[in-house]
Amino acid sequence: MKEGNLIHRRDMLGMGAAAGLAAVLAGALPRRLAAQEGGIRIAIAAPMTGDSASMGLNAQRGAAAAVAMINEAGGVGGKPVVIEYLDDMGQPREAASVARRIVDAGTYAAVIGHVNSSCTLAAMPIYAEVGLPVLCGSSSNAQVTESGWTNIIRMTIRDDYGAQQYSAFAVNNLGKKELGILYANDDYGRGLRDKMLVAAEALGAAVPAEAGFTPNVDKDFSAIATDFQAKGADVFMLNCNYTEGGLFLGQAKGLGITGVPTVGPDSLLYNEFIELAQGAAEGAYILAAYDPYADNPKTVAFMEKFRADYDALPSQVAVFTCDLLMLTQALMNAGATSETLIDQAKATGFEGVGGAYRWDEKGDVKDRTFAVIQVKDGAFASTGASVDETGLEALR
Repeated sequence: MKEGNLIHRRDMLGMGAAAGLAAVLAGALPRRLAAQEGGIRIAIAAPMTGDSASMGLNAQRGAAAAVAMINEAGGVGGKPVVIEYLDDMGQPREAASVARRIVDAGTYAAVIGHVNSSCTLAAMPIYAEVGLPVLCGSSSNAQVTESGWTNIIRMTIRDDYGAQQYSAFAVNNLGKKELGILYANDDYGRGLRDKMLVAAEALGAAVPAEAGFTPNVDKDFSAIATDFQAKGADVFMLNCNYTEGGLFLGQAKGLGITGVPTVGPDSLLYNEFIELAQGAAEGAYILAAYDPYADNPKTVAFMEKFRADYDALPSQVAVFTCDLLMLTQALMNAGATSETLIDQAKATGFEGVGGAYRWDEKGDVKDRTFAVIQVKDGAFASTGASVDETGLEALR
Protein backbone atom coordinates (compact mmCIF):
# COMPACT_ATOMS: atom_id res chain seq x y z
CA MET A 1 0.00 0.00 0.00
CA LYS A 2 2.80 2.40 0.81
CA GLU A 3 6.21 3.26 -0.50
CA GLY A 4 8.26 4.76 2.30
CA ASN A 5 5.02 5.35 4.26
CA LEU A 6 3.60 7.54 1.47
CA ILE A 7 -0.09 6.81 0.93
CA HIS A 8 -1.08 6.76 -2.73
CA ARG A 9 -4.54 7.75 -3.86
CA ARG A 10 -5.01 4.51 -5.78
CA ASP A 11 -4.40 2.55 -2.55
CA MET A 12 -6.68 4.85 -0.61
CA LEU A 13 -9.66 4.20 -2.86
CA GLY A 14 -9.42 0.50 -2.10
CA MET A 15 -9.34 0.87 1.67
CA GLY A 16 -12.95 1.74 2.21
CA ALA A 17 -14.91 -1.46 2.76
CA ALA A 18 -12.67 -3.79 4.76
CA ALA A 19 -10.10 -1.70 6.61
CA GLY A 20 -12.45 1.23 7.09
CA LEU A 21 -15.31 -0.87 8.48
CA ALA A 22 -12.93 -2.68 10.78
CA ALA A 23 -11.79 0.66 12.16
CA VAL A 24 -15.37 1.67 12.89
CA LEU A 25 -16.18 -1.62 14.62
CA ALA A 26 -13.04 -1.27 16.69
CA GLY A 27 -14.22 2.13 17.90
CA ALA A 28 -11.54 4.04 16.02
CA LEU A 29 -13.80 6.88 14.96
CA PRO A 30 -13.87 9.66 17.55
CA ARG A 31 -16.80 10.94 19.57
CA ARG A 32 -17.38 13.70 17.01
CA LEU A 33 -17.95 11.11 14.29
CA ALA A 34 -19.75 8.51 16.37
CA ALA A 35 -22.43 11.05 17.20
CA GLN A 36 -23.15 11.76 13.56
CA GLU A 37 -26.05 10.09 11.84
CA GLY A 38 -25.97 10.10 8.09
CA GLY A 39 -22.39 11.03 7.28
CA ILE A 40 -18.97 12.27 8.24
CA ARG A 41 -19.25 16.05 8.35
CA ILE A 42 -16.30 18.12 7.19
CA ALA A 43 -16.40 21.92 7.17
CA ILE A 44 -14.84 23.87 4.33
CA ALA A 45 -14.21 27.48 5.33
CA ALA A 46 -13.40 29.78 2.43
CA PRO A 47 -14.42 33.09 0.82
CA MET A 48 -17.64 32.28 -1.04
CA THR A 49 -18.46 35.96 -1.56
CA GLY A 50 -16.41 39.12 -1.97
CA ASP A 51 -13.32 39.85 -4.04
CA SER A 52 -11.85 36.40 -3.33
CA ALA A 53 -15.01 34.47 -4.20
CA SER A 54 -13.35 32.59 -7.05
CA MET A 55 -11.09 30.99 -4.45
CA GLY A 56 -14.16 29.72 -2.61
CA LEU A 57 -15.62 28.51 -5.89
CA ASN A 58 -12.41 26.58 -6.58
CA ALA A 59 -12.62 25.04 -3.12
CA GLN A 60 -16.14 23.86 -3.89
CA ARG A 61 -15.10 22.41 -7.24
CA GLY A 62 -12.12 20.60 -5.77
CA ALA A 63 -14.28 19.26 -2.95
CA ALA A 64 -16.97 18.07 -5.37
CA ALA A 65 -14.41 16.04 -7.31
CA ALA A 66 -13.02 14.46 -4.15
CA VAL A 67 -16.37 13.68 -2.52
CA ALA A 68 -17.62 11.94 -5.65
CA MET A 69 -14.60 9.62 -5.61
CA ILE A 70 -14.66 9.13 -1.84
CA ASN A 71 -18.32 8.20 -1.58
CA GLU A 72 -18.19 6.01 -4.65
CA ALA A 73 -15.41 4.08 -2.90
CA GLY A 74 -17.45 3.63 0.27
CA GLY A 75 -16.80 6.82 2.17
CA VAL A 76 -15.24 6.60 5.63
CA GLY A 77 -16.03 3.33 7.35
CA GLY A 78 -19.08 2.91 5.17
CA LYS A 79 -20.39 6.38 5.95
CA PRO A 80 -20.60 9.05 3.26
CA VAL A 81 -18.58 12.21 3.59
CA VAL A 82 -20.79 15.28 3.81
CA ILE A 83 -19.30 18.68 3.05
CA GLU A 84 -20.65 21.89 4.54
CA TYR A 85 -19.40 25.21 3.16
CA LEU A 86 -19.02 28.24 5.39
CA ASP A 87 -18.34 31.68 3.94
CA ASP A 88 -15.64 33.67 5.73
CA MET A 89 -15.82 36.41 3.05
CA GLY A 90 -12.02 36.57 3.07
CA GLN A 91 -12.23 38.71 6.22
CA PRO A 92 -10.55 37.81 9.54
CA ARG A 93 -13.45 38.88 11.74
CA GLU A 94 -15.88 36.74 9.77
CA ALA A 95 -13.39 33.86 9.79
CA ALA A 96 -13.32 33.94 13.60
CA SER A 97 -17.13 33.88 13.63
CA VAL A 98 -17.16 30.91 11.25
CA ALA A 99 -14.64 29.08 13.44
CA ARG A 100 -16.77 29.65 16.51
CA ARG A 101 -19.84 28.23 14.76
CA ILE A 102 -17.88 25.16 13.65
CA VAL A 103 -16.49 24.51 17.13
CA ASP A 104 -19.80 25.12 18.88
CA ALA A 105 -21.56 22.68 16.56
CA GLY A 106 -19.33 19.90 17.89
CA THR A 107 -20.10 17.58 14.99
CA TYR A 108 -17.35 18.23 12.45
CA ALA A 109 -14.56 15.70 11.99
CA ALA A 110 -12.20 18.29 10.53
CA VAL A 111 -11.94 21.70 8.91
CA ILE A 112 -10.47 22.35 5.50
CA GLY A 113 -9.48 25.99 5.30
CA HIS A 114 -9.14 28.80 5.54
CA VAL A 115 -7.80 30.19 2.26
CA ASN A 116 -6.54 33.66 3.23
CA SER A 117 -3.70 33.74 5.76
CA SER A 118 -5.35 36.47 7.84
CA CYS A 119 -8.47 34.33 8.10
CA THR A 120 -6.57 31.24 9.16
CA LEU A 121 -4.63 33.20 11.78
CA ALA A 122 -7.87 34.64 13.16
CA ALA A 123 -9.58 31.25 13.29
CA MET A 124 -6.81 28.99 14.58
CA PRO A 125 -6.96 29.98 18.28
CA ILE A 126 -10.61 28.91 18.29
CA TYR A 127 -9.98 25.56 16.63
CA ALA A 128 -7.01 24.99 18.94
CA GLU A 129 -9.29 25.29 21.99
CA VAL A 130 -10.76 21.86 21.21
CA GLY A 131 -7.97 20.40 19.07
CA LEU A 132 -10.12 20.29 15.95
CA PRO A 133 -7.89 19.21 13.04
CA VAL A 134 -7.33 21.93 10.46
CA LEU A 135 -6.22 20.90 6.99
CA CYS A 136 -5.08 24.10 5.35
CA GLY A 137 -4.48 24.34 1.63
CA SER A 138 -3.41 27.84 0.78
CA SER A 139 -2.57 30.04 3.78
CA SER A 140 1.12 30.73 3.29
CA ASN A 141 2.04 33.25 6.00
CA ALA A 142 4.84 31.83 8.15
CA GLN A 143 2.96 32.44 11.41
CA VAL A 144 0.33 29.86 10.47
CA THR A 145 2.80 27.18 11.54
CA GLU A 146 5.05 29.26 13.78
CA SER A 147 2.43 30.05 16.44
CA GLY A 148 2.64 26.77 18.34
CA TRP A 149 -0.58 25.16 17.10
CA THR A 150 -0.28 21.39 16.81
CA ASN A 151 -3.63 20.75 15.14
CA ILE A 152 -2.78 22.01 11.64
CA ILE A 153 -0.97 21.00 8.46
CA ARG A 154 -0.80 22.97 5.25
CA MET A 155 -0.22 22.10 1.62
CA THR A 156 1.20 25.32 0.21
CA ILE A 157 4.74 26.66 0.44
CA ARG A 158 5.54 29.21 3.16
CA ASP A 159 5.85 32.88 2.28
CA ASP A 160 9.36 33.27 3.64
CA TYR A 161 10.58 30.70 1.13
CA GLY A 162 8.18 31.89 -1.55
CA ALA A 163 9.35 35.50 -1.34
CA GLN A 164 12.91 34.34 -1.95
CA GLN A 165 11.80 32.38 -5.02
CA TYR A 166 9.74 35.22 -6.52
CA SER A 167 12.63 37.63 -6.02
CA ALA A 168 15.23 35.25 -7.42
CA PHE A 169 13.10 34.64 -10.51
CA ALA A 170 12.78 38.37 -11.15
CA VAL A 171 16.48 39.06 -10.60
CA ASN A 172 18.20 35.94 -11.89
CA ASN A 173 15.82 34.59 -14.52
CA LEU A 174 14.53 37.90 -15.87
CA GLY A 175 17.61 40.03 -15.18
CA LYS A 176 15.69 42.76 -13.33
CA LYS A 177 17.20 44.81 -10.51
CA GLU A 178 14.58 47.44 -9.58
CA LEU A 179 11.57 45.80 -7.94
CA GLY A 180 8.24 47.55 -7.58
CA ILE A 181 6.27 45.71 -4.90
CA LEU A 182 2.48 45.92 -4.70
CA TYR A 183 1.20 44.15 -1.60
CA ALA A 184 -2.07 43.55 0.18
CA ASN A 185 -1.97 45.20 3.59
CA ASP A 186 -2.81 41.97 5.41
CA ASP A 187 -0.86 39.07 6.89
CA TYR A 188 -0.36 37.50 3.48
CA GLY A 189 0.78 40.58 1.59
CA ARG A 190 2.88 42.06 4.38
CA GLY A 191 4.57 38.74 5.03
CA LEU A 192 5.60 38.43 1.40
CA ARG A 193 6.69 42.07 1.22
CA ASP A 194 8.88 41.86 4.34
CA LYS A 195 10.70 38.73 3.18
CA MET A 196 11.00 40.07 -0.36
CA LEU A 197 12.91 43.11 0.89
CA VAL A 198 15.41 40.81 2.58
CA ALA A 199 15.72 38.60 -0.50
CA ALA A 200 16.18 41.56 -2.84
CA GLU A 201 19.10 42.82 -0.78
CA ALA A 202 20.73 39.39 -0.75
CA LEU A 203 20.36 39.21 -4.54
CA GLY A 204 21.90 42.64 -5.10
CA ALA A 205 18.61 44.19 -6.23
CA ALA A 206 16.80 47.30 -5.00
CA VAL A 207 13.19 48.12 -4.17
CA PRO A 208 12.73 51.72 -5.35
CA ALA A 209 8.95 51.56 -5.07
CA GLU A 210 6.43 49.73 -2.91
CA ALA A 211 2.81 50.28 -1.98
CA GLY A 212 0.24 48.58 0.18
CA PHE A 213 -3.52 48.57 -0.23
CA THR A 214 -6.57 47.43 1.73
CA PRO A 215 -7.97 44.18 0.29
CA ASN A 216 -11.67 44.18 -0.69
CA VAL A 217 -11.69 47.99 -0.39
CA ASP A 218 -9.12 49.67 -2.64
CA LYS A 219 -9.82 49.49 -6.39
CA ASP A 220 -7.96 52.44 -7.84
CA PHE A 221 -4.26 51.72 -8.41
CA SER A 222 -3.54 54.51 -10.89
CA ALA A 223 -1.42 56.56 -8.51
CA ILE A 224 0.58 53.50 -7.49
CA ALA A 225 1.26 52.52 -11.10
CA THR A 226 2.38 56.07 -11.90
CA ASP A 227 4.65 56.13 -8.84
CA PHE A 228 6.22 52.80 -9.78
CA GLN A 229 6.99 54.11 -13.24
CA ALA A 230 8.42 57.39 -11.92
CA LYS A 231 10.72 55.55 -9.52
CA GLY A 232 12.12 53.27 -12.20
CA ALA A 233 10.65 49.91 -11.26
CA ASP A 234 11.64 47.48 -13.99
CA VAL A 235 9.51 44.57 -12.74
CA PHE A 236 6.14 44.48 -10.97
CA MET A 237 5.99 42.12 -7.99
CA LEU A 238 2.32 41.48 -7.22
CA ASN A 239 1.93 40.20 -3.67
CA CYS A 240 -1.84 40.05 -3.81
CA ASN A 241 -4.87 38.15 -5.08
CA TYR A 242 -6.20 38.01 -8.62
CA THR A 243 -8.70 40.88 -8.29
CA GLU A 244 -6.26 43.59 -7.24
CA GLY A 245 -3.47 42.17 -9.39
CA GLY A 246 -5.65 42.30 -12.49
CA LEU A 247 -6.96 45.77 -11.71
CA PHE A 248 -3.45 47.12 -11.15
CA LEU A 249 -2.15 45.84 -14.48
CA GLY A 250 -5.24 46.97 -16.36
CA GLN A 251 -5.04 50.47 -14.94
CA ALA A 252 -1.29 50.66 -15.60
CA LYS A 253 -1.96 49.78 -19.23
CA GLY A 254 -4.62 52.49 -19.39
CA LEU A 255 -1.95 54.98 -18.32
CA GLY A 256 0.38 53.84 -21.07
CA ILE A 257 2.64 51.89 -18.70
CA THR A 258 3.54 48.78 -20.67
CA GLY A 259 6.48 46.48 -21.24
CA VAL A 260 7.18 45.93 -17.54
CA PRO A 261 7.30 42.20 -16.68
CA THR A 262 5.17 40.88 -13.84
CA VAL A 263 5.95 38.21 -11.26
CA GLY A 264 3.45 36.94 -8.73
CA PRO A 265 2.18 34.01 -6.63
CA ASP A 266 -0.49 31.48 -7.51
CA SER A 267 -3.19 33.64 -5.96
CA LEU A 268 -3.14 35.15 -9.47
CA LEU A 269 -3.82 31.81 -11.15
CA TYR A 270 -7.45 32.58 -11.97
CA ASN A 271 -9.09 33.50 -15.25
CA GLU A 272 -10.37 36.66 -13.58
CA PHE A 273 -6.78 37.92 -13.27
CA ILE A 274 -6.42 37.82 -17.05
CA GLU A 275 -9.87 39.31 -17.64
CA LEU A 276 -9.46 42.20 -15.19
CA ALA A 277 -6.04 43.06 -16.61
CA GLN A 278 -7.63 43.73 -20.02
CA GLY A 279 -4.72 42.31 -21.98
CA ALA A 280 -2.01 43.62 -19.67
CA ALA A 281 -1.46 40.23 -18.01
CA GLU A 282 0.07 38.88 -21.21
CA GLY A 283 3.55 37.59 -20.41
CA ALA A 284 3.04 37.66 -16.62
CA TYR A 285 4.88 34.96 -14.67
CA ILE A 286 3.15 33.09 -11.86
CA LEU A 287 4.99 30.77 -9.49
CA ALA A 288 2.57 28.03 -8.44
CA ALA A 289 2.87 25.72 -5.45
CA TYR A 290 1.77 22.79 -7.59
CA ASP A 291 2.47 21.93 -11.22
CA PRO A 292 -0.73 21.69 -13.28
CA TYR A 293 1.31 20.37 -16.20
CA ALA A 294 3.03 17.49 -14.38
CA ASP A 295 2.89 14.14 -16.14
CA ASN A 296 1.67 12.44 -12.96
CA PRO A 297 -1.39 10.41 -14.09
CA LYS A 298 -3.46 11.71 -11.17
CA THR A 299 -2.64 15.29 -12.14
CA VAL A 300 -3.36 14.71 -15.82
CA ALA A 301 -6.74 13.09 -15.14
CA PHE A 302 -7.80 15.85 -12.73
CA MET A 303 -6.72 18.65 -15.07
CA GLU A 304 -8.51 17.16 -18.05
CA LYS A 305 -11.73 16.69 -16.10
CA PHE A 306 -11.56 20.16 -14.54
CA ARG A 307 -10.96 21.86 -17.88
CA ALA A 308 -13.80 19.92 -19.48
CA ASP A 309 -16.21 20.83 -16.68
CA TYR A 310 -15.25 24.46 -16.05
CA ASP A 311 -13.11 25.66 -18.98
CA ALA A 312 -10.47 26.84 -16.51
CA LEU A 313 -7.16 25.82 -14.97
CA PRO A 314 -7.74 24.72 -11.37
CA SER A 315 -6.08 26.93 -8.81
CA GLN A 316 -4.08 25.50 -5.96
CA VAL A 317 -7.20 25.93 -3.80
CA ALA A 318 -9.10 23.40 -5.95
CA VAL A 319 -6.21 20.94 -6.08
CA PHE A 320 -5.30 21.16 -2.41
CA THR A 321 -8.93 20.94 -1.26
CA CYS A 322 -9.35 17.79 -3.32
CA ASP A 323 -6.16 16.25 -1.98
CA LEU A 324 -6.93 17.15 1.64
CA LEU A 325 -10.28 15.39 1.46
CA MET A 326 -8.69 12.33 -0.12
CA LEU A 327 -5.99 12.38 2.55
CA THR A 328 -8.64 12.51 5.28
CA GLN A 329 -10.44 9.49 3.85
CA ALA A 330 -7.21 7.55 3.50
CA LEU A 331 -6.07 8.17 7.05
CA MET A 332 -9.43 7.56 8.69
CA ASN A 333 -10.00 4.38 6.76
CA ALA A 334 -6.56 3.28 7.94
CA GLY A 335 -7.59 3.87 11.55
CA ALA A 336 -6.91 7.54 12.29
CA THR A 337 -9.40 9.44 14.41
CA SER A 338 -10.21 13.11 14.38
CA GLU A 339 -7.92 13.49 17.38
CA THR A 340 -4.98 11.71 15.71
CA LEU A 341 -5.51 12.87 12.13
CA ILE A 342 -2.82 15.56 12.09
CA ASP A 343 -0.19 13.38 13.76
CA GLN A 344 -0.95 10.55 11.35
CA ALA A 345 -0.60 12.87 8.37
CA LYS A 346 2.79 14.05 9.60
CA ALA A 347 3.92 10.48 10.09
CA THR A 348 2.64 9.10 6.80
CA GLY A 349 2.59 11.56 3.90
CA PHE A 350 0.38 11.37 0.85
CA GLU A 351 0.46 11.38 -2.94
CA GLY A 352 -2.42 13.01 -4.78
CA VAL A 353 -3.41 15.31 -7.59
CA GLY A 354 -0.88 17.96 -6.58
CA GLY A 355 2.01 15.52 -6.23
CA ALA A 356 3.69 14.11 -3.13
CA TYR A 357 3.27 15.71 0.29
CA ARG A 358 5.18 15.21 3.51
CA TRP A 359 4.99 17.42 6.59
CA ASP A 360 7.39 18.42 9.33
CA GLU A 361 6.54 18.66 13.02
CA LYS A 362 5.25 22.21 12.63
CA GLY A 363 2.84 21.15 9.90
CA ASP A 364 4.74 22.70 6.98
CA VAL A 365 4.93 20.76 3.75
CA LYS A 366 8.44 19.62 2.88
CA ASP A 367 10.45 19.38 -0.34
CA ARG A 368 7.99 21.22 -2.60
CA THR A 369 9.07 23.50 -5.43
CA PHE A 370 7.37 26.10 -7.58
CA ALA A 371 6.17 25.58 -11.14
CA VAL A 372 6.66 28.62 -13.38
CA ILE A 373 3.52 29.44 -15.38
CA GLN A 374 3.09 32.28 -17.85
CA VAL A 375 0.15 34.02 -19.48
CA LYS A 376 0.44 33.34 -23.21
CA ASP A 377 -2.16 34.30 -25.81
CA GLY A 378 -4.63 35.13 -23.07
CA ALA A 379 -4.33 31.80 -21.23
CA PHE A 380 -2.08 30.11 -18.70
CA ALA A 381 0.71 27.94 -20.06
CA SER A 382 3.67 25.99 -18.74
CA THR A 383 7.14 27.46 -19.22
CA GLY A 384 9.11 24.43 -18.08
CA ALA A 385 11.44 26.88 -16.34
CA SER A 386 12.83 26.59 -12.84
CA VAL A 387 13.96 29.34 -10.49
CA ASP A 388 17.64 30.26 -10.58
CA GLU A 389 18.45 30.38 -6.85
CA THR A 390 21.91 31.92 -7.21
CA GLY A 391 22.48 34.34 -4.34
CA LEU A 392 19.94 32.86 -1.95
CA GLU A 393 22.47 30.71 -0.14
CA ALA A 394 23.02 33.37 2.53
CA LEU A 395 19.33 33.19 3.51
CA ARG A 396 19.24 29.44 4.10
